[in-house]
Amino acid sequence: MKRSSINMKFTFLKSVPIYVLLYKNRLKVYRLDNGKSIDRSSSKPFSNNRLLLGDFQRFEVFLKDLIKHLFKEDNYFLSPVLSILMHQMEIKEDGITEVEKRALIDSGKHVNAKEVYLCFEDNELTLKKALSKIKNKEGTWSIHNYKE
Repeated sequence: MKRSSINMKFTFLKSVPIYVLLYKNRLKVYRLDNGKSIDRSSSKPFSNNRLLLGDFQRFEVFLKDLIKHLFKEDNYFLSPVLSILMHQMEIKEDGITEVEKRALIDSGKHVNAKEVYLCFEDNELTLKKALSKIKNKEGTWSIHNYKE
C-alpha cells in the first residue's frame, strides 16, 4: 500500500515570480503571484550618467529591501525562492554590455533567485506578459542555463 505522502507536491519549494523595472536610482518591483508592488527611489544613488548600475552594492541592498517589503506580511520560515525578470528601462541607448548583464544576474542570485531573466523590450510589460515570460522561461539570459 502506497502512502499518500509519497505523491505530495512540495509547493513551498515553488519559486515566486518577481518583475523588476530598473530606472535611474529607482525600482518598481511587482510580485506576480499576488499583485503586490512597490515603486521607490533610492535615497543612496546607485546610478551615474553612464551606467544604471554604477554602484552594484547599493543597488543590491536596495533591491533586497524592496523584495523584503513585498514579503513582510507573509509568514515564511525560510526566505522564498524567486524567479526574477529584470527589465532595464533607462540608460540603454547603446545597448547593455555583458558586464551590466552579469551585474543584473548576480544581483538576482544574491536576493535568492533560482532563475533570473533579462528583458530588453522598450516598453514596460503587462504583468500577465511578464508572468508568461517567467513561466515559459523566455528571456535573454537565465541562471539555470548560464555556465560559468
